[in-house]
Amino acid sequence: MSSHSDYPSHIPLRTAAAPGTALILGLVLAVIGVAAFFLSPDERAWSAFHFNWMFWSSVAMGMVMFAVALHLTNARWAWSIKRVPLGGVAFLPVSFVLFIPMMLGGKHVYFHHWLPHGGHDPVAADPILHEKAAWLSFPGMMIRDVIGLLVLYGLAFAFARHQLRADVHGIDRAGRRSFAYGWLKGRPGASIEQIAEESQNRGLFIGVILALAFAVLWGLIAIDVGMTTLPHFFSTMFPVAFFISAFHSALAMTALLVVLYRKPLRLQEYVTERQFHDLGKLVFAFSVFWMYINWSQYVVIWYGLLPQEQNYFVLKFHRPFAPLVLAAVMMIFVLPFFGLLARSVKKVPGILAGFAVIILLGHWLERFLIATPNYWMAEEWGTIGIGLPEIGVALGFLGLFTVCYSWYAATFPALPSPVSLAAQGSQTVEVAGNPRIAPI
Repeated sequence: MSSHSDYPSHIPLRTAAAPGTALILGLVLAVIGVAAFFLSPDERAWSAFHFNWMFWSSVAMGMVMFAVALHLTNARWAWSIKRVPLGGVAFLPVSFVLFIPMMLGGKHVYFHHWLPHGGHDPVAADPILHEKAAWLSFPGMMIRDVIGLLVLYGLAFAFARHQLRADVHGIDRAGRRSFAYGWLKGRPGASIEQIAEESQNRGLFIGVILALAFAVLWGLIAIDVGMTTLPHFFSTMFPVAFFISAFHSALAMTALLVVLYRKPLRLQEYVTERQFHDLGKLVFAFSVFWMYINWSQYVVIWYGLLPQEQNYFVLKFHRPFAPLVLAAVMMIFVLPFFGLLARSVKKVPGILAGFAVIILLGHWLERFLIATPNYWMAEEWGTIGIGLPEIGVALGFLGLFTVCYSWYAATFPALPSPVSLAAQGSQTVEVAGNPRIAPI
């Protein structure tokens, strides 16, 4: 990353407009998703719910982790965009609420390999599953996953709270008390500088814990929600690939949102080609890293020739999924690798946003391919891998994400306040007395 660390001493207060249009659009898309779910065959509806939950929850949680990474590394190059990925936290309550019906309603689809059905207990009749019986217990799975999500999402909210506390005092000083101020205001009697310093230190502590929790708990979700859909398969690389994919999709979503909000919020002075260039380098680098991780998982399984492991890829490398595998690799790795090689390309917002959309579509396909081929029944579901059920439910999740993020953008400042930056220990920001916050 480039080392341009000069912060402006005067930072305007900028929030998005009330999410009227975005709210209506999001609700319309959500209705389309609900209709697509209920009009689809039962198995395909739950399958679409399953992988879309994995994708959109990964994007949201990955965005928070990108904000954590920026905070822990004191990434000065990203000072003007660091609040953008933090907005992923707004979708996490929706993710948690939808997780419970997804698991309870669709367990007969995702886990039919090992759940008892029709008086038959697959675990008792299968030596491999019998060895995994302690893990393959649906009540136990629900309990550990719900607790894991509560811990992970709770840490994400605690981190976001300390990131935004000093910023919302800017809202208060500008005469715009709101939910944000009431929820995040500091202890009575503390100055804004004290609140910022306290939040800076607590954010560092929570960020470290959250980074470790993300690796462990999101890996746990990967195993329970993804790997157990093919219970004979096991890979120590699977959880790693799962959360690396989440982080890469979050980088792409951040790049897209920065481009979309830059002009409406009049941030051209603060989000320049330098930020786009560095963000583009991150998107490019993690495209390569994603390919490295997935190739590392594949080549070991290919070399080992173990039937239980090979079946995971065999199911994906035949129709109707083989073209989708090729498309996912092209969109996540090949096209971004060659398209973002040039330095000048990364600096063009429209081009970077275009590649971000391609990468997001690729990761959406990847989430579909993680689990769906493991329980796809072609004779009942048809021979088309992606159809109206999958796309319709995806639009519903997109609508919910749009509503959540639009609320966040309209509620919290898009730029960190001067005291937030000063609390990072920078010598380039001076806060004398009461920091000056400009109205919109």
